[in-house]
Amino acid sequence: MIRQLSSSQTALSFTELNPEPGVKMTLSFQSPRKSFTVNYIGVKSDASVICTMPKAAASLNLEGQRLTVKMMAGNRMCAFSCRLIKSFAHPYPHWHLEYPSVVNHHTVRYHPRIPVNMAVSVDHQDEQQGIHLGLPRIVHTRDISLEGMGLESPVPLGRVGDELFVTMRFDLNGLDQVLLLAVQLQNVEEVELGVFLHGVKFDHMEEDSALIMTAFVYQCYLSELGYLHEHP
Repeated sequence: MIRQLSSSQTALSFTELNPEPGVKMTLSFQSPRKSFTVNYIGVKSDASVICTMPKAAASLNLEGQRLTVKMMAGNRMCAFSCRLIKSFAHPYPHWHLEYPSVVNHHTVRYHPRIPVNMAVSVDHQDEQQGIHLGLPRIVHTRDISLEGMGLESPVPLGRVGDELFVTMRFDLNGLDQVLLLAVQLQNVEEVELGVFLHGVKFDHMEEDSALIMTAFVYQCYLSELGYLHEHP
């Protein structure tokens, strides 16, 4: 299930949120401007938050520097500001972060679509219709879900109910993937002059393609939340 952040925001203590050990934390330092992805370990007597030390930070002296932390706690996305209190190399590399007085959080709720901007190729399943419509054509996606996607084009790609092919190429955890998907055109809307937005629904997706698509959609979701990639 794909989810997004709700518009309401509240504050709780870190103890009340009670995140699970091992969850990912995104640490963004203000000076120097560095971002790292680490794992949450636990807390020390409500005095500090303990996390793993990223390898890329082993040679940096960041003690005393302020940072912003983002992490998940159950169905909540949490954020708080603090300082890096102490860096330890033994018995394993880890950091102690200043224990936050309050933590801002958004409740995560169900939502089907994730914003994404990528080029895809669209063709009509009926060859003659495709020729009439000037297909195949390269268009851009606006959003994607496990059920379909939004496509933006300068011209209509067909009529509601038409069956199309969408060819997608993307990186999935470092692996190049190409998918040819059958879709059905659900709606067409001219959102502004010369800009047509199309909603398409995936149709009869094979199991292998469905697994790859599910992984890609979740990758987009985690990237949107800032939980992917460690930057040196």
